[in-house]
Amino acid sequence: MDQDIIELFRKHIEKQCSAAELEKVFSILEAGSYPDELDYALTQDANKVIEAGDDIGKWNQIATLNVHHKLITAITDQKKAVNPKRPGVILKMASISAAACILLFFGWYLYNLNTAGIGRTQYESDIAPGKAGATLRLQNGKEISLNGLKAGVIIKDNRLSYNDGSGVGLDASAKEIYTANTAPGNTYMVTLPDGTQVWLNAASQLDFPSHFEGKNRMVSLKGEAYFQVAKDKLHPFIVETRGMQVKVLGTHFNINSYADEKITKTTLLEGSVQLISSSLRGASTEAILKPGQQGTLADQGTIVVSEVDTTLAMAWKNNKFIFENNDIQSVMRMVQRWYNVEVIYSGPLPDAAFGGKVSRFSNVSNVLRVLETTGGAHFKIDGRKIYVSK
Repeated sequence: MDQDIIELFRKHIEKQCSAAELEKVFSILEAGSYPDELDYALTQDANKVIEAGDDIGKWNQIATLNVHHKLITAITDQKKAVNPKRPGVILKMASISAAACILLFFGWYLYNLNTAGIGRTQYESDIAPGKAGATLRLQNGKEISLNGLKAGVIIKDNRLSYNDGSGVGLDASAKEIYTANTAPGNTYMVTLPDGTQVWLNAASQLDFPSHFEGKNRMVSLKGEAYFQVAKDKLHPFIVETRGMQVKVLGTHFNINSYADEKITKTTLLEGSVQLISSSLRGASTEAILKPGQQGTLADQGTIVVSEVDTTLAMAWKNNKFIFENNDIQSVMRMVQRWYNVEVIYSGPLPDAAFGGKVSRFSNVSNVLRVLETTGGAHFKIDGRKIYVSK
């Protein structure tokens, strides 16, 4: 993710762009470039609005639409002042702004229906979503809680710091193995000594050195993470995970390797990766992934490559839950990790296939309502326990 582009979008929202910066932002939007960065900036801004409200779940869609409208209005107004010679584009942006107003009103209308109790399942209690946070464990066993208000931590030149340059409170050793852990309900980003960026999903662990030495850049993963690997043709980047190695030179990919999932999945977005599996019998299999492909590793050590919709694998990083023909247990494992809850099944399991899309910034009640709408399941929230029935 391009942090400079994100900062531009944020400055644009607050009408702080210079004329040159504004021209750059508008060119990016016209070209349709950096959609992930734009979505990230909007989502982050929406989250701030949401957190300021009394009910995250109720205000989620409305706040997001409001931010989109805010940005588009700023683009239209400022662009007219800077360059009035693009009337076609201005009219197009104005029409989008008008559409956003309509959507905003529709969201407000739905909100009023919801507050009246129409069409909503009511729960006696609710659970707030997860947030940023992690711990860093040293080889001597010492643990440091990483600040959840910071975007992430950087290890560079034997120094530990947050993304904004402030210190972590620990000097890095020239030869040290660190372990970054995210608890259920936490995510965090780690920038490795070579510049590789790693986003850790909830309930995940990354082992990495304070300094890469030797022929390969080796790290170990348990759980789920998205990698943007710094290019280095002379030093392959290798991720060791359950029953498999993922070997790359420089690329973007996601690995899902939770212990409670039946298969390990590697999804490639950019570049190429080599998957190498190993079995208890000592045999190994290999496969090369191309962008848009996913390699799955079954218990037998066999790698299966298939074409996939990468938005599903990337949903968590883009702050979304996207369910597509998921069974109830796979869905609830995602809910359990992000909301740090215990899931209890009452009676026979719901046998429907579940689908839907909801923000990870929502309270758990919003997620459960989506699931109730799209499949034959019912839920009860009791403290940090969620009871599931058919």
